Amino acid sequence: MNWALSTWSATTLGPGGRPSAPSMDSLMDAAMHGVRNSLSAIRLGVDLLARRGDLNEADAVLEHIDSAAVRAHEQAEELADFCRLAAGRPIAMVAKRFPLHQVVGEAIEARRSSHEAIAIEHDRLGHGEGLGDPARIAQFVRLALEELAPRAASRCIVVSEIDGARFRIAVHAGDAPAQDAIETPGQHLARAHRQALLRAIANAHRGELRLVAGASIEGRFGGDR
Repeated sequence: MNWALSTWSATTLGPGGRPSAPSMDSLMDAAMHGVRNSLSAIRLGVDLLARRGDLNEADAVLEHIDSAAVRAHEQAEELADFCRLAAGRPIAMVAKRFPLHQVVGEAIEARRSSHEAIAIEHDRLGHGEGLGDPARIAQFVRLALEELAPRAASRCIVVSEIDGARFRIAVHAGDAPAQDAIETPGQHLARAHRQALLRAIANAHRGELRLVAGASIEGRFGGDR
């Protein structure tokens, strides 16, 4: 909490007293804070495992460690991305032909396995392969779902579409919650963090990002912007 307040105090307020876009330094601080949290969870899990008694409890601790380790790895990669963006360079990617619908479907399944409360529908349009970095496309889907799933009451809709040399991924909050929760400073930073990476992934694929706050995220990849 002290970290969040100190970071937030360094940001400026925009019209109406709402926070303006955080600086790159603030986003870097937010990314590093997330890495430290995840690594602390791993250390706690290891300590609990060392003192385990019941095997069922040990299994739960191992699952906790694995989840934290996966997230720590993702956050480390995101931190590297922000270093590139801060230096004025595009994020790294390796382009190749890949099965778009399959990659998007696998990213959705990974989200379902860890967040069962939100139903996720996947609509597949068109046939063929996409040209891009499949790891980055999976990251795009994950970040978009992280952005919109908390804003949906019960379901999200993901559309993957192939149109010749171009492809599109759209994520929609299928039904908005009855009332939006007040956004905390930490949540505001996390949202800006996700949106910066979503835009960077689209730009790296010669595409564009379209956002409708709280409702939809669309990435168009390939071709002229």
